[in-house]
Amino acid sequence: MTASRPLSIFDLDRTLTIHGTWSPFLLFAARRRAPWRLAFAPLVVALMAAYKARLLSRKQLKQAMQRLMLGSAVDRDAVTDLARAYAEQSLAHNIHSDAIASIAAERTAGRRVVIASAAHLFYLEAIAERLGVTDVVGTASIWRGRDLTPRIAGANCYGADKRRVLEHWLAGQDIDRADIHIRFFSDDLSDLPSFEWADEAVAVNPSRRLLHLALRRGWTVYDWRQPKTAPARRLRERRAISG
Repeated sequence: MTASRPLSIFDLDRTLTIHGTWSPFLLFAARRRAPWRLAFAPLVVALMAAYKARLLSRKQLKQAMQRLMLGSAVDRDAVTDLARAYAEQSLAHNIHSDAIASIAAERTAGRRVVIASAAHLFYLEAIAERLGVTDVVGTASIWRGRDLTPRIAGANCYGADKRRVLEHWLAGQDIDRADIHIRFFSDDLSDLPSFEWADEAVAVNPSRRLLHLALRRGWTVYDWRQPKTAPARRLRERRAISG
């Protein structure tokens, strides 16, 4: 195994971003490609309700949503154009300014920055590129020739599957987990497997449940959602006290 810099791994949705990215991407893409598909929005809501009722897995939900809003096949050039435009919009309106500062600080400290997200790689990579991040772990899609299909290749990169995908990525990078320090940033308790796998956990914009756990375990907590007072825009960091 080769020697590597320590890793700083960031979740995307509601960690680096203000809002989620999947449903907004589908709406963005439908408006640009085929506005008539917006008529399927009530069906998307019904699919979400089915997921909440545990009638669908997250993977099944995402595949069904993509089929409704994008169709069964989208040419690679069209996907690239949509991803680039969506990434530009995201950078302008949906990225915490403190997230950009934190990525820069991790890199300045000599750490290798990775974004690991359940977001689909076909737009996640475009967002990461605009954040100056080249290492990305996300949900892969099945392509049929040049056409993007709604089918997910392997696991949806979420929860315990995200940890497994990260472990596979480390192996592909020829990195021995025992030899590397990992700092993991996320907003949600669904990432508990990755938090516990990391050497250092950072709860960012935490959900209520994650905040309570972070306070009990003494994890660092950042809240980038709070309004900043001019001229200083400092991260509000709390060092939790374990109880």
